[in-house]
Amino acid sequence: MRRPLVLLSLLLAVGCAREGSRSDRVEPAGPRIVVMAPAAAEVLEILGATDRGVGRGDYVVWPPSLQGLPRVGAYHAPSVETVLSLETTLLLTTSSQAAQGAHARLRELGVEVLALETNTYESMLVSIVSVGRKVGREEEARRVVEGIRREMDEIRELARNAPRRRVAFVVDRDPVYVAGPGSHVDEMIRAVGGENVAADAVSDWQLMSMEVIFERAPEVIVDTSDNGDRALRGRVPGPWGRWPFLPAVEKNRVYWVDPIRLVIPGPRLPRMTRFMGQLIHPEIFGEPSPEDFGALEGGARARQ
Repeated sequence: MRRPLVLLSLLLAVGCAREGSRSDRVEPAGPRIVVMAPAAAEVLEILGATDRGVGRGDYVVWPPSLQGLPRVGAYHAPSVETVLSLETTLLLTTSSQAAQGAHARLRELGVEVLALETNTYESMLVSIVSVGRKVGREEEARRVVEGIRREMDEIRELARNAPRRRVAFVVDRDPVYVAGPGSHVDEMIRAVGGENVAADAVSDWQLMSMEVIFERAPEVIVDTSDNGDRALRGRVPGPWGRWPFLPAVEKNRVYWVDPIRLVIPGPRLPRMTRFMGQLIHPEIFGEPSPEDFGALEGGARARQ
């Protein structure tokens, strides 16, 4: 079954994990954290702070170290009662209009809410430092950010003389939404020698008509719109094959990828960017492996 990308990414990411009881857990030092945002969960992992976690959002499906925690609802609709029952002191989430009421209520009841901005490349890097500061590991977080910037520069250098290939990065197909300017996906596309067909859009996640897609004729289509159990994966035209005149279809450059592989902004950015390079310029970055298109090992399926 196809599930909306917004449940995973923004955040996104997009199976039921075993729920652990608080009595089985060692009490962590520092804040007691409920992590709602997949991106924030990955930051906790790289900073070695997942032991601070006492609960997770329904769409935090990775890393494995958090999968035993009780679920507290979707990122845009956390259960205030469940969050309070876990004696939470810090809720890590992403900015959401829909969740403002719940966030305000939690703040009134003494829970700190850190709503991260992760929709752009630069804001994603800032969010890593923000999380590090909250868990007492700001210096480590700054080193992570420096490492990301350094690796991204190395990747850009590899693709410096590569021909620009037009890329459509699809995050939903009903209707069609694509990655726009400023998003971390846009940054990845440009870093590996791609040209985002939505580079002139007004939003980082942009609604785009099929007529415009036909006009802009992408040479590569990366489709992350489906995270269902029977989703297409790998290099196959799929539904895009109904338009054989698209260069991406004609040249067999349509890729179906689990959204967690490319749409969660966070510490995996250089790894994700190299994978993007394999899709856009395999002659430079090498061919991807079949297993690279599916869910991350040890992860869970998001609750529908």
